Amino acid sequence: MRRDLKLVNHLLRLIQDHADYQGIYLINLTDMWEGSSDSSSGPLAYDQLVYLVNRCEEAGFLSVAAGNLIQLTWQGHDYLDAQDGK
Repeated sequence: MRRDLKLVNHLLRLIQDHADYQGIYLINLTDMWEGSSDSSSGPLAYDQLVYLVNRCEEAGFLSVAAGNLIQLTWQGHDYLDAQDGK
């Protein structure tokens, strides 16, 4: 599987937009992910989501706690700000 920075950006924005103060559970993120394709290639796959969550955690953009509770880290917010030119 390949790292796709467009999908990384999309994932981080989904988490930023839908997580509460505790974060968001992977199970709750899954439906949003699978229904959010922006191309004609069809829905985004669950395996893409899990792969990118793991890579983003390795990069320090996400924190994944017990029970698959996902939070955007300070570094993740900085990444999104850089994408927006802030």
